[in-house]
Amino acid sequence: MKFVYKNILINTIISVCVLLLGESSLYFFLKYKMEKETVEHLYLERMYMNNQLKRGVNIDYFKHNIGDVLEITPIQTLQYKTPIIDEIKIEEKWEEEEFTSKKIIFDVTQNQKNYRVSITKTIDEDEGLMGSLSAIIFVSIFFMLFILVIVNVFVYYKLFSPIYQLIKDIKNFSVHQLQKISPPKTNTYEFAILSEEISKMSEKMISDFTSVKEFTENITHEIQTPLAVINSKIERCLQDENLSNEQALLLSEASKYVNKLFNINKGLNLLSKLDNKQFNNPININLSILIEQRLHYFSDFIQKKNISVVKDISEEIPFFMKESLSEILIDNVLKNAIQHNIQNGQILITTNNGLFSVSNTGIVPKDPTEKYFERFHSQNQNQSLGLGLSIVKKIVEYYDYSITYTYSNERHVVAIDFNKGSKTT
Repeated sequence: MKFVYKNILINTIISVCVLLLGESSLYFFLKYKMEKETVEHLYLERMYMNNQLKRGVNIDYFKHNIGDVLEITPIQTLQYKTPIIDEIKIEEKWEEEEFTSKKIIFDVTQNQKNYRVSITKTIDEDEGLMGSLSAIIFVSIFFMLFILVIVNVFVYYKLFSPIYQLIKDIKNFSVHQLQKISPPKTNTYEFAILSEEISKMSEKMISDFTSVKEFTENITHEIQTPLAVINSKIERCLQDENLSNEQALLLSEASKYVNKLFNINKGLNLLSKLDNKQFNNPININLSILIEQRLHYFSDFIQKKNISVVKDISEEIPFFMKESLSEILIDNVLKNAIQHNIQNGQILITTNNGLFSVSNTGIVPKDPTEKYFERFHSQNQNQSLGLGLSIVKKIVEYYDYSITYTYSNERHVVAIDFNKGSKTT
């Protein structure tokens, strides 16, 4: 939920609760005041009646002048010298309504005769007025609350428009575009500070990215030339007829490690480009054709180990990737299956339900299979540079596909799921 709506919802709930509490308090307060005034009016009428009786006014005179209902009953002895207040319910049979009334009861004496007087006054008319007044206040407050919500929505959107613009700019921000986030104009101090700091942060990210990118490109480029020169010198030395067997062996080992260093440099450069999202414009790749091409490329290595290749390509799996990366992906998967296979082993290639898997015979892994996706991790350093599967995983994740490496039934299985992923990475 957006902050605007969340804040308005919380304010509305609190306002409604306060409104209901205030309305209830107002109703009961008005009811209390009405009842109090009714009781005070009854006491005043009793006082008026006593004063008039003392002046000699006949008691029958008051039957139509005091209260809504006046009852005068002759009694033998005085019982209620101090008046009492009682609340009664009067039911109107014709209109099927019930009225709440207050009644005062007291005893008086006139001409040596005792009388019990009860004066009744209905307060429902006052309560009806009170209820109408409460309803008017209630409706008015709710109408004001509705207007307040509408105004708050407009004000919040206007007030938070710089933040929404900033969020939009952050979503669209990419270090590859080399364009920092421009702080939106705002008069709110906190928003201005936040926008300025985010702008500075984006500028720093672009600067760091550019520095790392230039360093990576420079170092990989500069290393290639010395490695090529070293390899060329070693090959020239190997052609010398006066070399001893020991010298030839040493130079051969040196050439091997120069090539290994060359491949490491090439692999790290590729990983750096993947980390920096430098590959765009993917195309639709025909997996079955690509597999056939790469198997032909590795045919000499497969024959050298006398490995049998079984293909179970039940369906064509369309996936989107840069063509050069798709070749690197399949090459590294097949190379891993060949290098870590056994003599006279087997490779099984299957495609089914969007899943591409390559399984091969091989020795039991010494470490958890997840570790083989880590850079430079291998059971046998003489067989692998330790970058093959890490490059595969990085390429797969770059396009939002998924990959697993398991060992079951005496087989190493690398499986890539092409069912999900991005076509426009």
